Amino acid sequence: MALPLFFPPVRYTPQIDCAHAVPLHELCNRAETRCEAFGAWTKRPIVVCDAGEQLPWIRAEPGDWAAVEVGVPHLRGSLRAQSRWALGALAFVLFDGVARASIVGKDWSRIEQPRGAAPGDRRPLSNAERQRKYRMRAGV
Repeated sequence: MALPLFFPPVRYTPQIDCAHAVPLHELCNRAETRCEAFGAWTKRPIVVCDAGEQLPWIRAEPGDWAAVEVGVPHLRGSLRAQSRWALGALAFVLFDGVARASIVGKDWSRIEQPRGAAPGDRRPLSNAERQRKYRMRAGV
């Protein structure tokens, strides 16, 4: 599993229902990764919801360590995959330092390659090669 290249933008809301919230360190445990921080920083309440067929969403209360609600796409069925997706959203959308430190260097936290992109082992074309391709297409 790789994280998506683009996450939806965060929407700020005055209040989030925290009835099913888990602290950030518990979300790391569910994602089967070690939480790389300790103290009050790891107690941020996170609510992970199933977005179903809708687009995923990220809602947050204003403030540095306020509650966050993450709607995970339906494709991520397991609890571990949902937690990993939510940690990625926290790290790359809200720039949560605890989430970012906890997922850095993991195989699953790499950004997925966009569709149609060339494999990484190909080198870029030189100017002469680019001109040759252009002339062949143009019939010059």
